[in-house]
Amino acid sequence: MKTKILKGSIVVFVLLLLFVSVASISAESNDTSVLSLSKSGITINYPSNWGYSQAISPYSIMAISKADDVDSFGVGQVNINIEKKPIEGDFATFVNKTYEPMKYDSNYQLVSSGSSMIAGNKAFEYIYTSKENNVAKEHKAVWFEKGGQAYVLLYSAPMDKFESNLYVFDYILSDIQIT
Repeated sequence: MKTKILKGSIVVFVLLLLFVSVASISAESNDTSVLSLSKSGITINYPSNWGYSQAISPYSIMAISKADDVDSFGVGQVNINIEKKPIEGDFATFVNKTYEPMKYDSNYQLVSSGSSMIAGNKAFEYIYTSKENNVAKEHKAVWFEKGGQAYVLLYSAPMDKFESNLYVFDYILSDIQIT
C-alpha cells in the first residue's frame, strides 16, 4: 500500500514539475511579439527580439539582426539582410555567377544549391560556409527575380548559432509579402 502511495506521489510530483516548466516556457515566449518592416515592395514580419541593423552591402534594402548579437558598429553577427541588385543578362546565369568565385577561394565552401519557391516566385537557394578574420559562419541565401531586379534574402550566423536561429529566416521566407 505504501509503495502505491509513494509511486502516486512521484507521478503527481513529476506532473506538477512538468506543468511548472511548461508555464515558465509559455511565459517566456509571450514576451516576443511580431514586428513588420517594409521597403522596396518587400514586407517581412519578424520577432521583436530581433531589430533593424546596419548592413555592410551597398545593395542592402533592409537588414535585421538578433538583438543580443549586434556589435559596437551596429552590425549583427546573427543577421538577415535583404538586397536588391540589377540583373545583368539571364537571372539564373546572374545568380550562379555570384557563387562562381567560391570555387577558387578556400575561405568559402558551397554546401548545397537548388531551387525553391518564395511567395509564389521561383527562387534559387544556396547554403555555404565562410571563414573571415578567423570567424567561421554559415549562410543561407534565397534569390528571386522581380521587375528586372534580383533580390536575395541572406541569413548569416556564426556556425554555433546558425541552426538555433534558422527558424526566424524560415518564418520570414514563409510569410514574406512581395508587391
